[in-house]
Amino acid sequence: MSPEQASGAHELNARTDVYALGCVLYEMLAGEPPYTGPTAQAILARALRETPRPIHPLRAGVPQALDAVIAKAMALTPADRYASVADFARALGLAGSAEARAVPPPARPLALVSRFVRQRPLFATLAVGFLLGVGVLFAWRRTQGGGETAGAKRLAVLPFENLGSPEDEYFADGMTDEVRGKLTALPGLQVTARSSSNQYKKTTKTPQQIGQELGVVYVLTGTVRWQKGAGGASRVQVRPELIQASTGSSEWQQPFDATLTDVFQVQADIASRVAQTLDVALGAAAQQHVAERPTQSVAAYDAFLRGEAASQALAVFDPLSLRRAVAYYEQSVALDSTFLQAWAQLSRAHSRLYFLSVPTPAEADAAHRAGQRALALAPTRSEGHLALGDYYASVLHDPARAVEQYTLGLRNAPNNAELLSETANAEQSLEVALQHLGHAARLDPRSVLTARRLGSTLLRLRRYAEALQAFDRGLALAPATLILLEERAMVFLAQGNLAGARAALRAAPQEVEPTVLVANVAIYWDLVWLLDDGQQALLLRLTPTAFDGDRGNWGIALAQTYALRGDPARARAYADSARIAYEELLRAAPEDAQLHVLLGLALAYLGRTADAMREGERGVTLLPIAQDARTGPYVQHQLARIYIVLGEFDKALDQLEPLLKIPYYLSPAWLKIDPNFDPLRSHPRFQRLVAGS
Repeated sequence: MSPEQASGAHELNARTDVYALGCVLYEMLAGEPPYTGPTAQAILARALRETPRPIHPLRAGVPQALDAVIAKAMALTPADRYASVADFARALGLAGSAEARAVPPPARPLALVSRFVRQRPLFATLAVGFLLGVGVLFAWRRTQGGGETAGAKRLAVLPFENLGSPEDEYFADGMTDEVRGKLTALPGLQVTARSSSNQYKKTTKTPQQIGQELGVVYVLTGTVRWQKGAGGASRVQVRPELIQASTGSSEWQQPFDATLTDVFQVQADIASRVAQTLDVALGAAAQQHVAERPTQSVAAYDAFLRGEAASQALAVFDPLSLRRAVAYYEQSVALDSTFLQAWAQLSRAHSRLYFLSVPTPAEADAAHRAGQRALALAPTRSEGHLALGDYYASVLHDPARAVEQYTLGLRNAPNNAELLSETANAEQSLEVALQHLGHAARLDPRSVLTARRLGSTLLRLRRYAEALQAFDRGLALAPATLILLEERAMVFLAQGNLAGARAALRAAPQEVEPTVLVANVAIYWDLVWLLDDGQQALLLRLTPTAFDGDRGNWGIALAQTYALRGDPARARAYADSARIAYEELLRAAPEDAQLHVLLGLALAYLGRTADAMREGERGVTLLPIAQDARTGPYVQHQLARIYIVLGEFDKALDQLEPLLKIPYYLSPAWLKIDPNFDPLRSHPRFQRLVAGS
């Protein structure tokens, strides 16, 4: 089963058959399947993200040229494989000829086989004969079916260049996104997602380079000029161009000049002409989608685009940027209360803010109301389901309902990379999550978020080499991404390598502000002990402003740092500041499990044993691992820390032992170097944990 079949893709073609045949030939030559595992699900999960081992090291008699041909047939991305069984057969023949580096005219199958037989061992001859025989069957099937069905054409819509004033950049970006959105929904097209395409803004790379990096056959580029006239009159000039990536040749281009009020018609015309040029038939539903106007209000559309620019279409995790975006989205829906996309993005921005900053009932209510409004406006579209899925995941910490909403969205948009990535993030089975992430990565191969989620999932599964590769891919795309830098360092911690983890943090590029780095590490995963002495000293000089005004996070970070540095008096002082902040927050959000365990930790530093245990145990009751396999372990981990601070070592171990038996970032090697566990070092049960028994 090919990766695209395993991930549920509906557009399959001859390249899928080539993959299957490649697997059969691999096993014939290597003597073992390309992937193995304890279950079919585990095997599919490996096939979604790994390439098989080369055959030549396993069987020295297999020529390396033949090995390379089979590797290409089994490429993870369909566009990287042979287009047909006949092409695969020709490549196998060339691998066995003295002219393997040349490109001779296509040979007839009999001549190809006879040439290969003379020069290669019997097992290779049998492989080619088998392949050609099956090729005949596939050719017969295509003939009987009235011709081969063309696969989905792979297209990337690159950011349109703004030729107007710099402040109009957001408008050109919005034009790009709208055209991409219309093309994405068309059957017969597979369009690279926004986050990957947008990395080529103002690029100097050639179409050939971009096509190779994104695995696409065509790229759509364009220029946009917004001319603002006197009295509010405005015109938009757009010049799109469709380019064949492999040759760099122009397939179609056409200038458009329209009033601003006709900008939606221009977007529809561009999408229609691209589809026509690529011979993509548009049924009635597709035509309706292409012609659809997102809003009747140009002013609402302008506000929406400004919101998208502020939030980078919700790609940022910066509360200040998200609040600016919320203001624009709210302005947009005030101007047009039927603007589906604006309602959905408003909901998602509120959910993200609730998760990242101080969680308030007002933020939660705003996220829910906007998501419900988006779904009511278009129950069969994916936007409302994506928004409500984010609400259930980030606000209510209810992954089951989140997955339910995301799955409903995928029914209408099966190739929506963002939906696939969010589904993976909420999915409780990490092996299933890997399948979704594999599909998302093929649609959005340069997505930093998908790379981060893949790395985080592999870290929890304790597959460290693969996790490091995923984080490295993400950092190659966005070197200053703080969460990637920290979680990459956690891979070293999980292997007991504190020096390596600190070196990974020191490798942060110069544009990363040191204060932002230390605050981020202190908040996320409570890793103040990962910081070196100088970084800890910097952290202790920070004010709540560095923590987005959250005095709870500021207080508990400094309390942990002072406790680590052997200053219990200051640890108690800052723990009390955290206590006051958390108690205030809990009055507004009494069911927030993480707030309860963090309050419990603050109370533990204050020596309030009964209160600390009550709050920590309340958090675990509110969000047990059985309900949330991702956040639940963290909450239980914090309860173990509370018990350690209070000297309740057996109770701490009762909470800690199960965490090493489930997917989570703690490991025996981690326990050896984490100073939070120092009080347990002499305990026999802890020693057995560290020993891995």
